[in-house]
Amino acid sequence: MKKIFIIFLMLLPLAAEARRGYIYQSSFEAYGESYAKNLANLGNDRLSNLPADKRAACEQRYGRILNDGLIDIRVAMGYLDWTTGKTVRSGARNYGYSPSIDIGAYYALRELITGRCRGNFGLCRFRQETSNNPYVFVKELNVHGRQVRARVEIQFASASEYLDNNVSSSTQAQRTAFMEGFYNRALQDADAAFYFGHSRNGGGPDFAPPKFVPGTNKVNYAGYYKKYRPGFNKMLESLNNRSRQADVIGMMSCDSRDHFMSKLRSTAPNSGVITSTQVLTVEEVYTAMIGGMDALVRGQCQKTFYQQLRMTARNAANITMDGMFE
Repeated sequence: MKKIFIIFLMLLPLAAEARRGYIYQSSFEAYGESYAKNLANLGNDRLSNLPADKRAACEQRYGRILNDGLIDIRVAMGYLDWTTGKTVRSGARNYGYSPSIDIGAYYALRELITGRCRGNFGLCRFRQETSNNPYVFVKELNVHGRQVRARVEIQFASASEYLDNNVSSSTQAQRTAFMEGFYNRALQDADAAFYFGHSRNGGGPDFAPPKFVPGTNKVNYAGYYKKYRPGFNKMLESLNNRSRQADVIGMMSCDSRDHFMSKLRSTAPNSGVITSTQVLTVEEVYTAMIGGMDALVRGQCQKTFYQQLRMTARNAANITMDGMFE
């Protein structure tokens, strides 16, 4: 049985902040809205219309997902620093070097999934599960003729948008530890565990401020992330029990196929794995994640599920899925 953990320790004060708009939030809102329009025009699969072998593969994948009446989707947004090589300014606000944009992504995704429905788009009209937890959303659905509840939990890693504050903040250290635990549990207990963040050149998933080359503002890829692979080693440890692995693992980060795919497939051979093949913009991995989440709540099968990840030319060229229905 899937385990649901409701943790209130790390709830951040959101209500007042939500009204001012976080850096890159409006961009994420635009990305999501545009992609939702594409998804709205895509039909829903009917199991009865599929060839027998395709139907059997789809039913097998959704069997465990639906058997407890809950589609459990968890989104772990990594510490998504926006590094331009110089100070970032927006309007009158000076964000300094490498501001965090995962908070803006959280608000945008939250707005999308609780917002209006259109066409066949199903990742909409979710409601906040409880009044005092703004990270968990639920909705009743009919999937493959079964009445089920979908539950989406979204958590983000950055304590603030400001790198200088985060690197010396005990709140950030606590937030990082919380996110590592959240992602660990998602990989073991959820139906779908999506990571949206940096690959860190194979050292991710990462929920902490970046490690820099000493005395510089350059991220220490060669000497730390690629050398030690701290995030990926923790991920593999989370997946070491094959009886407790997410059915879908979405690695929504740059070049994640090359960085993670081979070892993930051997460690979690029964999990469907979504990856990217290039260094991408946040728009591409963000929208592919939306497509995957929407596909799950609609019960999409082989071809249509894959299509939902690849609704734009860039996504079609760079987003892949393996082990999902094979």
